Parts: sequence; structure tokens; C-alpha cells
Amino acid sequence: MAKNMKTKTSSSAKKNKKPKQGHKIVWFTLVIILIPVAIVGYVLLTSLGGQNEPVVGNRFDSNDLNPAISNDQIDQVQNAVSSIGGVESVEVNLKSATLRISIDIADSSSAESCNAIAQEAYNQVVAILPAETYFTNTEEAKMYDLEIDAYNFLLDDSHSDGQVYFKVYKSGAGSTVTQNMTEAKDPELVNQIVR
Repeated sequence: MAKNMKTKTSSSAKKNKKPKQGHKIVWFTLVIILIPVAIVGYVLLTSLGGQNEPVVGNRFDSNDLNPAISNDQIDQVQNAVSSIGGVESVEVNLKSATLRISIDIADSSSAESCNAIAQEAYNQVVAILPAETYFTNTEEAKMYDLEIDAYNFLLDDSHSDGQVYFKVYKSGAGSTVTQNMTEAKDPELVNQIVR
């Protein structure tokens, strides 16, 4: 009988003992760790899936850039600007809704003649493509920008002094701005920086 009592007390001691909570803490910790790992893994897998494909988008709506500038109009602009006296070569391109015109004039040209050619080029362009129609935004639509660069030469080993470079810029949202790119707007600030 004594043996029987001993077994009964030891089994009742096991019943009174509280179960350990360790396994719950382990599972909770695993869940907390797995959530960020799963998020990072998802981001990595989705980014690998889109690899080797360009990111494409369009910043213009269907109402924007209407009327569109045609290749025929670009050719007309190139011919008109090329016919201006003192112009050696002209490059016209239309990229990212900006009509860019680069005008190379004679190397010996002065700032006054470069400015006059840039202004005449602007007048020729707006005669073919009116600024109010093509280069001015409306409440319903965004339109083109116009950028005219006129220069006598690009700086290189054979040309280091006397460059003249004028830019005429008309954004769809703003007015026409003419700027001499070879003269500082604030000479005092330049002198402080260059010394």
C-alpha cells in the first residue's frame, strides 16, 4: 500500500505544477521576426520581377500638347532659322515637349550680333508656331517649351576666349526670357567666389 500512495502523490504533484509558457514566447518572437522578413522578401521578389524593363510614364494628359508640333513645322523652323544672316548651322529637335534650337554663328560674332540673331530666330519661330497657341499653357492643357541657344563657338583647345552665348527661353507657364550665358548676373558675387 505504501507504494501505491507514493505513486498517487507524485502524479498529483504533476497535476498541480503549472505548464511552462516558453513555447508561447518562442512562437510570438518568431512571428514578430517573420513579419519584416516577409515584407523585405516580397519587395525583393517584386523588384527582381520588374528588372530589365524601363520605367515608363507620361507627364502629359490627352488634352496636353494639342495642337501638336509636326515634323513639317520643325523643318519649316529649321529652314527659316538657317536663312538668317550670320548663321552657320542650325540644329532643331523636339524632345520632352521642348523645342530646342541650337544656332552656331560665325566665330568672330559679337555679343550684339549674337543677341540679334537669337531674337530674330525667336521671331521666325513664333511666325511659324504662334507662342499663344504652342508655347503658352491654358487652364485645360500644358503646352510646349521653347529654347533657343545661339553661340559663336564652343570652348575647346582652339577657342578659349571670347565666347558669346545667348539663350532665349519661353516656358509654357512663363514669359520669354533672354539671357547672356557668358556674362555673370552678379559680377560682385563672382569676384568673391573666384578671387
